[in-house]
Amino acid sequence: MTVSPEHPAAPVIEGPWTSPPSPPAPLPAPRAARDHAEHAVPVATHLVDRPRLHALLDRHTADAAVTLVVGPAGWGKTLLVGSWLAAGAGGRRAAWVTLGPSHNDPRSFWDTLARAVGPHAGPAAAAALRRLDGRAGDPDELPGLFAHALRLAEGRVVVVLDDLHEITSAAVHAGLRSLAERPVPGLTVVATTRRDPPWPLHRLRLAGLVAEVRPEDLAFRDDEAITLFAQLGVPAGDGHVREVVARTGGWAAGMRLAALDLAGRPDLDAAVAVFSGDTHSVSGYLLEEVLGRQPSELVAFLERISVVDLVCADLADALTERDDGEARLAELSASHLFVQALDHPGRWYRLHRLVLDLLRARPVPRRTRRDRHRRAAEWFLRHAMPLEALRSAVRGELWGLAADVLGAHAISLLLRGSADEVARVLAGVPHPVLLEHPELAVGLAGARAVLGVPTQVRSLLAAVRRGADTLTGTRRQRLDLQHALVEGAESRRSGDLDAAVRAFRSVSVDVPTLDRWGVVDPAIVPTVVLANLGTAEMWIGDTAAAETHLRESAEEPGPASFPRVNAAAHLALLVCERGELDEADRRAREVVAVATDAGWTRAPQIAAAYLAMARTSLDRHELDDADRWVARLSEVEEAAPEPHVVLARALVLAGRRDLAGDHEDALAQLRLARTRAGSWTPPRPLTERWHLGEADLLARGGNPAAARALAARLGPPVTEAGLVAAARLRLHLGDDGVEGALGATTASALPRVRTEAGVVAALAAERGGTPDRALDLLEDALLAAAPFGLRRPFLAEPALADLLRRRVDRGSGAATFAVDLLERLTGTLTGTLPGTSRAAPVEPLTEREATMLRYLASTLSNPEIAAELYVSVNTVKTHQRSVYRKLGATGRREAVHRARALGLL
Repeated sequence: MTVSPEHPAAPVIEGPWTSPPSPPAPLPAPRAARDHAEHAVPVATHLVDRPRLHALLDRHTADAAVTLVVGPAGWGKTLLVGSWLAAGAGGRRAAWVTLGPSHNDPRSFWDTLARAVGPHAGPAAAAALRRLDGRAGDPDELPGLFAHALRLAEGRVVVVLDDLHEITSAAVHAGLRSLAERPVPGLTVVATTRRDPPWPLHRLRLAGLVAEVRPEDLAFRDDEAITLFAQLGVPAGDGHVREVVARTGGWAAGMRLAALDLAGRPDLDAAVAVFSGDTHSVSGYLLEEVLGRQPSELVAFLERISVVDLVCADLADALTERDDGEARLAELSASHLFVQALDHPGRWYRLHRLVLDLLRARPVPRRTRRDRHRRAAEWFLRHAMPLEALRSAVRGELWGLAADVLGAHAISLLLRGSADEVARVLAGVPHPVLLEHPELAVGLAGARAVLGVPTQVRSLLAAVRRGADTLTGTRRQRLDLQHALVEGAESRRSGDLDAAVRAFRSVSVDVPTLDRWGVVDPAIVPTVVLANLGTAEMWIGDTAAAETHLRESAEEPGPASFPRVNAAAHLALLVCERGELDEADRRAREVVAVATDAGWTRAPQIAAAYLAMARTSLDRHELDDADRWVARLSEVEEAAPEPHVVLARALVLAGRRDLAGDHEDALAQLRLARTRAGSWTPPRPLTERWHLGEADLLARGGNPAAARALAARLGPPVTEAGLVAAARLRLHLGDDGVEGALGATTASALPRVRTEAGVVAALAAERGGTPDRALDLLEDALLAAAPFGLRRPFLAEPALADLLRRRVDRGSGAATFAVDLLERLTGTLTGTLPGTSRAAPVEPLTEREATMLRYLASTLSNPEIAAELYVSVNTVKTHQRSVYRKLGATGRREAVHRARALGLL
């Protein structure tokens, strides 16, 4: 049996070693070549004719929108569907897509499907599908657009999704599930998978929307196995074959291995008698037997290339010192037993896992083994694959070479997303070796620092300092650079932000100098330094310097990296601190999207984005959203807590409980933060928010003495936010001099400070007997807050309701916002604004939001709205939240009521 080279990742009969690999990142395929490989249908010869399975597929695809061909590796799923297509697929035109990890991105997935289906769907559908490719906008809308395009298709089309188990994205699965739940006429989906997709299969089966072909269907029957053995030229009798079928349960890969073992055996009775049907023992036994019967020259070739996980012809030649690697690898690949060709330019191959284990377990002289690993590492270095070079050097115990690789490449590897891989590779280095090689020690310390794992980082850094004098020249300069970076990162992790500033300011950011030192990818060093410097400056209150450094790092062109994500996340938080909530929301969501695509959702670098979203939601009085983002932040804390982030999260939780009226729980959150902080001293801005917030809760809870004592221990505030918080405390304690304590904060350039100060000043003026001044101050606060939807400063003061009502009665430049606040404070709806029949929202609705508003006025549920629009329920909720925010509503009924009052419905 052979398969076409266009589909090397789908061998004729899958075995336990055939898990499709991820292609090596440094050599991406051109789009045309990638499309050809993704969309190529496997072609095989000498297939066993299995009309019963073709008929089963015909029935299933005629009755159900989606047919799943499910089974573990080695059950012949891919070849069954390929042969069914070759037999006509029930008269349908067919498109084939081989899935891989890259398709977990929803946009990539639906773009790939559009390109695959377009040539088979007719001109009108093809034109509509072409518009999907590269389309900007919400990726959650792509399934609906794909479905609408296929409604224009001419005739019936079947789309084969090979290796659906490679898809782990919930968003992609949600889109596919929508195609099953709302079938498109003329479209049939057939998917091969090693495991059930995360769909409600029981319900879909009962509804007749999903059909399945499972291992019991795929298992070879006696007559089919007899035909297979005959086609392979194995002179086994029918009784022998039936015995093999009974012992393997009809497992296709086991049948193939058994056929290879029995071929040429003089005593078939004895061979069949010792044959085991257990999957693991079958594969182990037969591979040993088959490998032992191969020509010694071929075994020697396999042994030499087995030191690497992936191999190409040129690398094979370097390992074997021959020039026939290409021919040998192609020959082995065609056998479908030892080597699997990868769908990748340059003809990369992977040795089967079991064969690798067997070959690597064979005794080889230490010097020979080290030489092979050295050859591999040097080849990988020449071809810009440093991670593979490091892996080979460590496997070969070539500690000096591994140190050289890390010295030059560590910064790029760690900050471009390979920190976890570096940590795993270096975990195999004995601890005494790490202590003797400072470049290895700083590499492991750096990997753990990037991942937010403090284990042994301090002891590793101490080893680096002890061993630094053993290096000279550029190696010493690179070591000092990496040491300073890790010291800064560790100081940040422990909350010593002043030390972090000192460490990062000591690092050279001159790219030509770094290049002369042999630092690979030197341009990333200024990015990481500025990102971390800006982060530390933001937390200690040097916001002007922080913004400059964070913007410079976040806006650096190039691919995503931890430093850029970190900088962008903290920039979002900085904007949120100012009170510019729309920009904070936009920036934070962009960061979350990038981190999600990169698989960094629990990295410490993303925490500031979650914190910005939690604070923004709390400020807008979107309390459920605040809870959701706090939960995401908690997941990061579990993996990599930073004390300043932990304290900031406690402040958000306390604010959330306070808004809900649970002042005791709010106080408990802040006291818990005190316990968790231990001897750690927070930066001054956090300290002021923390202590003055706790004192304010004590004052409002009837414990003024404790509140005064806590404020006295803090001393005079030094930040604008602290001045406002101290004035608020005086207000709640009933002290005089509130407006004087505010200083110039009522004219602050920061919307948050100006709003909070205006609210406090207005309440103080009202209490002081100057109601007109109170109304003027409140108007200033409303005008400062309305453009950003900054509600919390008003809603945190229930005593503001009467003053706000008078402000609404007199009129306001932020009337809609003021009415919304009054309704939230009093729990009643006013309908329209005083003196008018209707008023527009502060921010107009987009076209999509206007559509969503019309659906909200219907009786459809969120899942039903999602089905109508071919989007996910999460997308519906996102649009709903935006509508609620713009209309100043807290729920669906209120939004519809408000929209009708404003003439929007």
